[in-house]
Amino acid sequence: MRLLHVSDWHLGRVTYNHSRAEDHDAVLGEIVGLARETRPHLIVHSGDVWDSVRPSYLELTRGMEALKELGAVAPTVVLCGNHDSPHLFELIGRIAGPELRLHFVPLARRPEDGGILEFAGEGEEVVRLAPLPFVHQNRMIDQLEDPATWMTAYSDRVQRLQDTLARGLQRNLDLGRHVLLLAAHLHVTGARFSNSERPLHVTDTYATRVDQLPPVSYAAYGHIHRPQQLPGTTPGWYAGSPIGLDFGEEGESKLALVIEAGPGRAAQVQPHALSGGRPLKRLEGTLAQLRELAPGVGRALCIVTVDTREPVPDLTEQVRQMLPQAVLLNVVERCEATRLTVLGEGDVDTTTEPSFSEIFREYVSAGRTRAGSAGEVIRNFDHLLAAVQQDGEVEFPELGELRRSEDGARPRQPVG
Repeated sequence: MRLLHVSDWHLGRVTYNHSRAEDHDAVLGEIVGLARETRPHLIVHSGDVWDSVRPSYLELTRGMEALKELGAVAPTVVLCGNHDSPHLFELIGRIAGPELRLHFVPLARRPEDGGILEFAGEGEEVVRLAPLPFVHQNRMIDQLEDPATWMTAYSDRVQRLQDTLARGLQRNLDLGRHVLLLAAHLHVTGARFSNSERPLHVTDTYATRVDQLPPVSYAAYGHIHRPQQLPGTTPGWYAGSPIGLDFGEEGESKLALVIEAGPGRAAQVQPHALSGGRPLKRLEGTLAQLRELAPGVGRALCIVTVDTREPVPDLTEQVRQMLPQAVLLNVVERCEATRLTVLGEGDVDTTTEPSFSEIFREYVSAGRTRAGSAGEVIRNFDHLLAAVQQDGEVEFPELGELRRSEDGARPRQPVG
């Protein structure tokens, strides 16, 4: 049998406030073209069709139209990823109907409740697929998990689900006819990240162990955006995202995977390059250096850092003229004249700061008092400052004379 494996479209993605719809349209056309060319018996999308649990009508339409075109080529199974909504998958799965050959899988199910899907392969082959959509740490899967165990370690929970699905794959197994496949949207320990994945969902909290996967001919994985083989010995791949979603994916080669598999043997994987998405580039240097790089930039989405000696008022416009085909997501000026530097020990002025008295003398010397009174004002200030510093009462001779004169002027009270 022949399988086409794609994943992590993230339709509706915005990079630095720039819509990626143009890139998605191009790469979806490539994927549909590859499906028509290779004529697979089954297509698996291993999760994150949309970038949000509430995609816009435009992005919902974009995704459904692409999936319908794939369904016209071969039965297409779509797993719910951590960015997708299980409720939306339930709804569109009911609306799509069997005639579109689209199978939306919002949650894992027990084998006896439709948790194992079967499709016709080459000749007498029967393809058995165990789909395992994203499992949230804080949500129990009804009818499949025991409430007494769902608060155990995440990897142990996933292991129980995989064991249940593995038993379904092995039930009445015919080694001469059955081709066993697993599809999952999970983080496997040892996978290499792109740093554009949702951070929480690729931590050790959400890690699963690759050595516990059921024996299958091929494991179609989604969730990690960097295309790569699964760690360990299990035959399987992360298909990865079809376009660079963020600058953590700068320079990555994007793929769709065509797999040839037969009963009881490991699959043969043929990666097919996807080039429809515009590349992401970080450019740094002076205007002269950027001018030398410009011919190789093309239509890339760019973050540009320009080194200048003095501020350049029309810098963004100059860069835009230099890179007419590129999309400038951000232009940053790294100006030498305005750069802040950290002072070292030898750069600090260690001279003693002037005292309050010296500062006040400088103030008075600027002619802030009446002529001839500067000396008296300064003496009074020093006397007041000394009293404050010693936390004592302030006494001025003039005040004592004033009190005595006031006492002498008061009338004497008659003695009873």
